[in-house]
Amino acid sequence: MKGKILLTVIAMTVFVAVVKPDENKKSILKNHNLVVALDTCSYNYFLEKGSPCGYQFELFELFAGNREVKLDFRIVPDSTKFDMLLRGDVDIAVFSGGFDSLYSVFNRYENICSSIPLDDTIKSVWLTVEKNMPLMLEINAWASNLKGEKIYSSLQTKYFRQKHRKSVSEISPYDNILKKYSAEIGWDWRLAAAVMYHESRFKPLTLSKSGAAGLMQLMPNTVRSFGVKNVYDPEENIKGGMKLIAYLTDIFKKQGVQGEELTKFVLAAYNAGHGKIFNFMKETENSGLDKNKWNDVYSVIISKNRTDKLASAPKSKYSGKETLKFVDNVSKNYSHYQNFMSAN
Repeated sequence: MKGKILLTVIAMTVFVAVVKPDENKKSILKNHNLVVALDTCSYNYFLEKGSPCGYQFELFELFAGNREVKLDFRIVPDSTKFDMLLRGDVDIAVFSGGFDSLYSVFNRYENICSSIPLDDTIKSVWLTVEKNMPLMLEINAWASNLKGEKIYSSLQTKYFRQKHRKSVSEISPYDNILKKYSAEIGWDWRLAAAVMYHESRFKPLTLSKSGAAGLMQLMPNTVRSFGVKNVYDPEENIKGGMKLIAYLTDIFKKQGVQGEELTKFVLAAYNAGHGKIFNFMKETENSGLDKNKWNDVYSVIISKNRTDKLASAPKSKYSGKETLKFVDNVSKNYSHYQNFMSAN
């Protein structure tokens, strides 16, 4: 078994050495969704001031950007991640027990294979099953190139030589207020926290150039409409933000938007205003697509931006690109918050 392990690693390393840089960009993984299992040790994956952090987290983000894949993180203890790999519940599992400790893993789980070491300190690796060898080969090709880049040594310093403030008991200093007012409108407080993070980074005195103010970045007309007395008071601001979300939810429900789609439309309207989103919904319907499906509206916005870029005609003032980014980023952070905090 030991010989099998070493042979596998050597074969992978040889493959990495002969892959040309531009060939690395031709990924078979493009647009795939990879489910990743890892734990929350001091360098893998944790929250710091509301932001997902960690050596492994940042490595995966770099890999996803390079290979154009989407990631879904799951907090899983070592005692169960190997069985999840074999069942196909996850695609990749992080092993931080040291490269030498892999022998015991391979002795017990014969169908699991390992990447090359991904750091210079504890020699952590990514694991997958043998039938996913093309995935492992891509990981090793990418990791081999990464080790020659400055970002690799920077991450070593950042996570193995510096201390971090890990937040395991809260997302923000305003969690209790978020729980109170989110419950009143039937929203997940963690989703509201994700909105707040992207609006203000949890800074109550934030003021944008457009006049949006406070934790939830309320516009002056919103402040007036929902009776917010002091926009810089955290509780008043959050209460006003939740009223706005409830208002937008009701509007899109009347348009026939339901389920998980409703959340995406509400987020989009929170960022851009419901009028602009209605305009895009109309364009989506005129294109023969479903105006109540966010992915359809998303595709129309992307298509419109491509057309505007190529056309010589004046471009529309509102492109929608920032709104797409907002919805994506809030949704992504919400998934991280769900990993770390309970709904109650």
